[in-house]
Formats: sequence, structure tokens, C-alpha cells
Amino acid sequence: MVNETLKNKTTSIKIRKKSIWFWLFWALLIGLITTASVSFYEASRPVKLTDSASKITKSDTTFDVSMNKKQINALTAHYLNETDNGGYTFKVDKQIMMYGSAKFLGQKFNFGMALDPELTTNGNIILKAKSLAIGNLPLPIKTVMKFIRSSYKAPKYVTIVPNKKEIFIDMSKLPTIQGMRFQAKEINMDEDKFVFKISLVV
Repeated sequence: MVNETLKNKTTSIKIRKKSIWFWLFWALLIGLITTASVSFYEASRPVKLTDSASKITKSDTTFDVSMNKKQINALTAHYLNETDNGGYTFKVDKQIMMYGSAKFLGQKFNFGMALDPELTTNGNIILKAKSLAIGNLPLPIKTVMKFIRSSYKAPKYVTIVPNKKEIFIDMSKLPTIQGMRFQAKEINMDEDKFVFKISLVV
């Protein structure tokens, strides 16, 4: 009788422990899914873009500067180092590449994204995502860009637009470097030529 009572108590304790771990697992899973869903919802909301005109005025002292890919990489690194880049890097070579990592249900994955640049009427830059390398995860570009937008606190001059697969760089919001403001005039990847209009801020 005593042995049977002890067996029943032991079984009851095991069931209780199993029940606790069972509910903890489901609570964690639901928490992860809810967090991912909220982040995805926020990242999927429409983005209103404005092709802002440059702060450069006719009275400013201006001149054009032509750069190559090596100089553009140095300039990009400078701006990214000035802000919290979230571990993301850009490299200009045959294409513009964005490298970084994001999380999917708690799992971190690395990616490389190829981008094609376009100029807007007001001298801002749109980077259009064309292809994605992400290892074994079969995630579409829009989905990865939603992850990036939800996890990366981008500087005010960068807007990520997942539904259009674009990254918008507002040159008018770019911080000044040594009293200089920039406006993009020409981007020619094949000829390794990047021309910017620069004004001196007095």
C-alpha cells in the first residue's frame, strides 16, 4: 500500500514537471511568433517617401567632385561609422552589395544583397534590390528587407521600403562632412564614375 502511494506521488510529480515544461515551451513559442508578427506588421506598413530637394542654394559656393569606387567605399564607411550601423556594411564593386545579418524566430542568418543604384530628380539615390544570397533559407527579398527594417535603426537619411525592394538615401538629410553638403549628379558603375555636387556650408 505504501509502495503504491509512493508510486502515485512520483507519477504525479513527473506529470506536473512535464506539464510545466510543456506550457513553458508553448508560451515561449507563442511569444516568439507574436513578437515576429508585430515586427513584421510594423515593417510591412506603407512608407511615404519624399524626393526632398537639396539644401544647396544658388548663392552657395558649389563645385563637382568625381569619385571612384574606392573613394565611395571610404565615404560610405565614414557615414556608417558615424551612426549605429547595426552590423550592416555596404561595398561598391561590380554591384553595390549590402552585407549583414537578421533574425528569424530567434535564429540568426547572414545575407548578401545586390543593389542597383538610380538617381532621383532631386539628386537623391534609390538602391533597388536585385538578388539575395542567404545560405539555405529560401526567403524572398521583401521578407529579408522587412527583417532588416524591423531590427535596424537606420539613420534619418536612409529609408528601407520592403514592398518596393528599395533603400532610399535622402542626400538632403545627410550630415555635413567638414562643412560640405552633397547632392548626387551621376552614377556610372561601368565606368567607375560617381559625380557629386558639393556646397560649402559657411
